[in-house]
Amino acid sequence: MQKRGEQRRRAIVDAATELFGRHGYRGTGLAVIAEQAGITPSAVIHHFGSKEGLLRAVLDAHDARSAARLSRHVGKGVRGLVDALLDDAEDTRRHMHLSTLHATLQAEHLTAGPGDEVRERFLQRSRILRQAMADVLRSGIGSGEITDCPDPDATAAELLAFQEGALILWRLDPERTDLRALYETHLRHLIAETGG
Repeated sequence: MQKRGEQRRRAIVDAATELFGRHGYRGTGLAVIAEQAGITPSAVIHHFGSKEGLLRAVLDAHDARSAARLSRHVGKGVRGLVDALLDDAEDTRRHMHLSTLHATLQAEHLTAGPGDEVRERFLQRSRILRQAMADVLRSGIGSGEITDCPDPDATAAELLAFQEGALILWRLDPERTDLRALYETHLRHLIAETGG
């Protein structure tokens, strides 16, 4: 019985991820999510409590997958950071609806004030990623792996800005934008600039 409940929750999260990515959080109702998952709207409420609870579950699933992916590269220096970013590009391509959801939610909540849960979550995630990248760069400087990076915090912000911009460019024009090649080119230039 418990396994069936977990499968149902996963089906609901998958449906919500796709539909939120396609129509935005605000443009997607529970009835449509329930229909795609093959259940009733009341079953969605039973499992998640509310639409907001479902969104939290979608974001939690995304964060868990991202953390697992990144953890494979912890402690591997600049090369590990590059590999993690290339893995991110591949994951983004494989999970197009999730990457679309990410961009859509950020746009929908960009102007929300402090206290908006989704905005705060993206802000916190951004700060954690920037800090982790800056820490890897500092470690590379300390070990001599990086010889020219005067401001690791600014370089980390540049990397994060690149990721966000690359995602939007790829979603706008996927036929003419090879996401992995874009990442490889940017990272190759960054490594050359930093002496890494």
